[in-house]
Amino acid sequence: MEPFDYSPKIVHIAKVTGIYGMEKHLLTLLPRLNGQPYELNFLILIDPTRPVADYLSLLEHRGITIHPVAIRHDFDPFCFLAIVKHLQHIKPVLVHTHLMHGDLYGIAAARAVGIKAVISSKHNDDAFRRRQPIKMVNYMLNRKTTRIVAISDWIARFTHEVEGAAREKITTIYYGIEPAQAASNRQALRSSLEIGQEDIVLGIIARLVAQKGHRYLINAFAAAVKRNSRLRLLIVGSGELEQELKKQVRQLDLQEKVVFTGYRSDTDDLLNAMDIFSHPSLWEGFGLSVLEAMNMGKPVVASNVSALPELIEDGKTGFLVPPRDVKALSDALLKLADNSSLRHKMGMSAQQRCRTFFSVDRMVQETRALYTEVLRACTGLCQ
Repeated sequence: MEPFDYSPKIVHIAKVTGIYGMEKHLLTLLPRLNGQPYELNFLILIDPTRPVADYLSLLEHRGITIHPVAIRHDFDPFCFLAIVKHLQHIKPVLVHTHLMHGDLYGIAAARAVGIKAVISSKHNDDAFRRRQPIKMVNYMLNRKTTRIVAISDWIARFTHEVEGAAREKITTIYYGIEPAQAASNRQALRSSLEIGQEDIVLGIIARLVAQKGHRYLINAFAAAVKRNSRLRLLIVGSGELEQELKKQVRQLDLQEKVVFTGYRSDTDDLLNAMDIFSHPSLWEGFGLSVLEAMNMGKPVVASNVSALPELIEDGKTGFLVPPRDVKALSDALLKLADNSSLRHKMGMSAQQRCRTFFSVDRMVQETRALYTEVLRACTGLCQ
C-alpha cells in the first residue's frame, strides 16, 4: 500500500458515448483503485443527445462517485468551465484523462487550476490522429502532461513517433480482465439465435464501423461457407454501417447463414456460443474484445496490425493475417473450422496467455505504482 496518511483524491475525465473498450476498462479499473488508498471521482463528459444512463448506473453500482458534465460540441467553453468548477471543488492531487475530449478539456482545466500531477491514457491510434490540426493539438497536450499511459507498446510507439510525446514520459499498461466465469447454457443461447448445435460458429463483437473490417469478414465468410456448409457467422454490435452490412449479406445470399444481434451486454454468453473469434480490424489500439474471446478459450483470427500481435501469438493462440486480405482471412478461418482439435488447443493456449499477461491484478498494481511515482515527483506526498 502507498504510504499515505489520508485518501488522496484522484479525478478521471473522459467523454462517454456508449460502452466500448475504454468504458469497459474503466469499469474494471476504477473500483479496484477506489479506496485503496485513493478516493476516486469520475467527470464524465456526455453529449445530451446521446445519454449513457446504463453506463452511469454500472459505475454507481460499483461505488464510483460520478459527475456528469454536458458537452454539446467538440469545442464547448461551458464544458471547460464546468470541469474547472468541479476540480476547484474536489481539489484532487492528480487528474487522469482519457481519449481526445478528456485530454483536451481535462489537461487544460487541470493546469488552469494549478494541479501538478496530470496523466493521460492513450487508447487508440485512429486515423484522424495522424492529421492536422489534431496531430498538433495532441503534441501540445502531451507536453502538458506529467506522464502518459499507453495501453499497448504499439500505442506507445504511435504516441512518441506520430504525436511527438517524449519517450521517457510513456509507460505501457495493458488492459486487464477477470478470469472467465461460467457462461450461460451454450445450447439454449444458440437455439435463441436459431443456430444449430452442430454448426461451427464464427463470431465478431465490435462496433459496426469501417475500422473493424466487417465487410472483409463477410466476404471471407462467403468464400469459406462454400467449402464448409456447417459454418455460421454471428455479428454482435451496432453502428453506422449496420444497414450497409446487412445489404452486403443479402447481395451474397447469406441471410440464412449470418446473424446480426445488435448491441448485447452478455458478451461472455455470446462468446460461449462461438467456436472461432475473428477481428479483422484495419487498426486497433488494443482489442479488448479479442482479449475477452481469449479469456473464454476461443482461438482468434485477426489482422496483423497495430497492437493485435501483442495479444495473439500467430500459430499458437490463433492466426494473424494481412488486413483487407479476404483470401488469407478465409483460409485461416477454414483451417480452424475444419479441425476441432486445433480449435481446442489454440483456445486453451489463448486462455492461458490471457491469464498470464493480462490480469486485472497486474493492471491495478502497475497503475498504483505509476500514481505513487507521479505524486512523489509532483507533490512530495510519498516522501
